[in-house]
Amino acid sequence: MLAVMLREFRLFLRRPALAGLALVLPLMLLLIMIGIFRAGIPTGMAMVVVDLDRSDLSRSITRMLDATPEIVVREQALSLSAARALIVQGAVRGAVYLPQGLERDVLRGARPEIVTFYDNQHMSAGSMVARGARNAIDTALAGLRLSIRQGQGEASVQALVRIQPIPLQAHALFNPAFDYVHFLLAALVPTVLQIIAAAATAYAISLDFGLGRHPRVLARMAGGLLPAMLGKILPYTLIFLTILAVSDLVLYGWLGVPLRGSFLLMATGAVLFILSVQLIGALAFVMTRDMGRAASLIAIVTAPAFGFMGLGFPREAMSQLAQGWGALIPGTWYVQLRIDQSLRATPLDISVWSVVWLAILALVLGLAVLARLKGLRDTAMASS
Repeated sequence: MLAVMLREFRLFLRRPALAGLALVLPLMLLLIMIGIFRAGIPTGMAMVVVDLDRSDLSRSITRMLDATPEIVVREQALSLSAARALIVQGAVRGAVYLPQGLERDVLRGARPEIVTFYDNQHMSAGSMVARGARNAIDTALAGLRLSIRQGQGEASVQALVRIQPIPLQAHALFNPAFDYVHFLLAALVPTVLQIIAAAATAYAISLDFGLGRHPRVLARMAGGLLPAMLGKILPYTLIFLTILAVSDLVLYGWLGVPLRGSFLLMATGAVLFILSVQLIGALAFVMTRDMGRAASLIAIVTAPAFGFMGLGFPREAMSQLAQGWGALIPGTWYVQLRIDQSLRATPLDISVWSVVWLAILALVLGLAVLARLKGLRDTAMASS
C-alpha cells in the first residue's frame, strides 16, 4: 500500500489538473470565503425614512436609526410609494414610515403607529434591518416617554417602572453577536470541501480504474484490491485534512471562533468526514466507470447538501424524506459536530453520536466500493 501511496504523490505532482482540483481550488475558495465573511456582522445596510411629521421626535428617530450599526439612512422619501420603489429597485433594504402628528400624539399619551417595511425575501438582511430599526425606534420612544414622566415630577425609577412594568430579558446562548463567521463560514468550509474532495477522489481513481486502465497492476503492487484503493485515497485524505486544518487555524485562531469542546473528538470527526466524502466520490466512479457521469452523481449528492444541514431551515421541520437524505450526507453530521464542540460545548456523550454516524457512513460506503471493485475484477477475469 505504501508503494501505491508514494506512486500517487508522484502522480499528483505530474498532473496539474489533479493538483489544481485537490489543492489550489479549495485554497482559493477558502480565501474567497474568508474575504467575504471576514467582517462577521453585516453593517451599513441602506434604509429610507418617510418622515411626514418633520418634528424634533421624528428627526431624533432618524438620527437613532442612522446611528444603529446595521443601518444607514440613505435618504428620506416624500411618500410610501417612493420608498417602495427604492426597495423594489434594490437601492435600500427597508423603510420606516413616521406618520404626521407623531410627536403630538406621543405627547398626548396616544399610541401613534410607526411602520417598518423591509425586504424579507432576503431573510437575513431583512431580519437584521427590521431588528435594528425596532431597537432604534424603541430606544427613542422610551427616552421621550421617560423625559415626559420626569417632567411631570416622577422619579426616574418610578418612571422606568411605569414605562416597562415587567422587564423582559432575552439571552442568546450561542453566537449572541449574530456573527456570520460563527454561523455561516464555519459550516460553508466543510460543505465546499465536501464537493471538492469527492470530485478530486473520483478523478484520481479514474486514472487507474477507468475504462481501458489496468487496475490489476495496481492491485498486485499493493497486495490486493483494498490496499490498492486505500493507497489511491489516503494521499488525498492527508491533503484535504491539511486544508481543513489550515481553515480551522484561521477560524479558531485569527477570526476568533471559540473552541469550547474536545479537540480530539473534532479531529476524529474530521478524519471520518473526509474519508466518507472521498468514498462517495470513489463509489460514484466505480459505479459508472465514467468521470462525466460520476461528476454528475457527486453534484446531485453534495451540491445541495447545505440545504439539508438544518442551518437555514430547521431539520425537524423538514419532511421525513428530506431528513433522511440529510442524514446520509457526511457534512450534516460533521457540521453538527463542529457547532456542538466549538460554540455550544455540548457534552461528549451527546456529540459522540455525530462521530458514530460518520463512522457508519464511512464503513457502509467503503464496503460498497469494495463490493463493486470485486464485481469488476470478477467480470474482467471471466472475460479474459
